[in-house]
Amino acid sequence: VVMNSEEIKNFFAYDFRKFLKIDFLKYIFFSLDGRIDRKTWWYSKLYLYIVAFLFMIPIGALFSALSFDQNDLAKVIVFFSLIFSAFSVFLDAKRLQDRSITGLLAVVPYLLAIPQYFKLIPQDVAQFYVWIIFGFNVWIFVNAGFLKGDEGDNKYGPKP
Repeated sequence: VVMNSEEIKNFFAYDFRKFLKIDFLKYIFFSLDGRIDRKTWWYSKLYLYIVAFLFMIPIGALFSALSFDQNDLAKVIVFFSLIFSAFSVFLDAKRLQDRSITGLLAVVPYLLAIPQYFKLIPQDVAQFYVWIIFGFNVWIFVNAGFLKGDEGDNKYGPKP
């Protein structure tokens, strides 16, 4: 499917000032209620990754300057990655709900990833376990990022 110039222009037209408003940020990153469209999902993911990256740089530099062990630094990075991943669950839940799919499914790969991050999964099933998490993440990514939401209102709220 090829987009015409007007569709391309509309896709990239977005009010980024929303990300400066506390109410919008609380709704997007701390609430499982409601629905968001694909464009909001994509830009919110981008915003989240930029903030996470900008947050991790000084943390890494601080640990390096204080001569912490690389293992300690890796544990801190994993911890903060889990925190930022949790914010992403709220985005994914709202997009799934826009497609009339329960947003609670967005929590599944996050919960499955916690034991994997902390190496609590037995080695003999670890590879299979990673593939299960990957499969859930791909399914959510396709549903959230590429598939159209419901046309009208659904049980999760009005069309965004």
